Amino acid sequence: MDAPALAQRGRASLDFQAGISKATFGLHFASEAELAMKGVTAQTMPDDMDERHALVVETLADSKIFKIRELFGEWASRTHGAHCDEAFEERRAVIEPYLKALDEGPASLDYGDGETPPSYWSKVWFHRTTGGWDHIDHTGYVHGELVHKQLVARGYGGDIFGQRRAAAQQAPRRDYKEILDIGCGSGHFTQALQETFPEAQITGIDWSARMLEQARRVANEKGWNWKLMVKGGENSGFADESFDLVTTFILFHEAPPRIIKAVLEEAFRMLKPGGDIIMADVPRYAEIDKMASWRYDYLAKWGGEPYWRASASMDLIQTCKDIGFVDVEGATQAPTHSYYVLRAHKPA
Repeated sequence: MDAPALAQRGRASLDFQAGISKATFGLHFASEAELAMKGVTAQTMPDDMDERHALVVETLADSKIFKIRELFGEWASRTHGAHCDEAFEERRAVIEPYLKALDEGPASLDYGDGETPPSYWSKVWFHRTTGGWDHIDHTGYVHGELVHKQLVARGYGGDIFGQRRAAAQQAPRRDYKEILDIGCGSGHFTQALQETFPEAQITGIDWSARMLEQARRVANEKGWNWKLMVKGGENSGFADESFDLVTTFILFHEAPPRIIKAVLEEAFRMLKPGGDIIMADVPRYAEIDKMASWRYDYLAKWGGEPYWRASASMDLIQTCKDIGFVDVEGATQAPTHSYYVLRAHKPA
């Protein structure tokens, strides 16, 4: 059953928003071309990231392109969530019965025992989403179906859903029986996992109940019996050796390094001997040039990502080795070089 279409006003609003976002990326690369003409390149940028930001601002102080880029970027970042909320509200009376019908099915959702989400998650409005992930009753649908599919997929370089499928396919085995997806959100990567490992039992956890409600709808529509639970990956409470594959996709850049390390330690504990992890996130700053890492850092500051720099500066490979993982590999993925995949193995 196809989701109800948005009304004309909502469609037009999101089309305009997507167009501005795409134009903003073009203006950003035009600004980098201006930097190059003025002698600021990956080779001449300072090592310190804050000094790089200051150098760019000084060099492009009179640049109309950069000023327009900042204006467009600020507007798109500040308003994208509100426009998606408005598009939903315009059709709430039609969409809500469709969503309610998908609440029933083989997937389950455990809301937990009322544990308070940690402050690193609850106190931050990621992506400048006013009120945080659970700010309205249908944030999961709005984020999963409108923000991601109507805006991010159209304005962001590369196939964001193809990237999820490609990451899942990098797992070294095809016979996993129990898979845990940490920070599964509205289920985009979880779906890629289920399609890649159709015989596996998949458990998904996230701090956002609204996102998990949308993940449940995705699973129910497909007839999948996902076990979804409101909890975090840093202290999950699952028994030792419960899973033979543990995954995350684009979670780490939304957590401070101490939480990332705790999630990796928890993954090691929960894995059966011989199990694996696949964890994809933003590129490591140490593996890309200074201009590219400045670009990501600038976009993170503009886009409401307070943990991005610290996360992207972590040596995930060494962290995994210190925990006890073996066969640890990590690489920024071609051709877009816009995400990084980490693989590691728990010794048998």
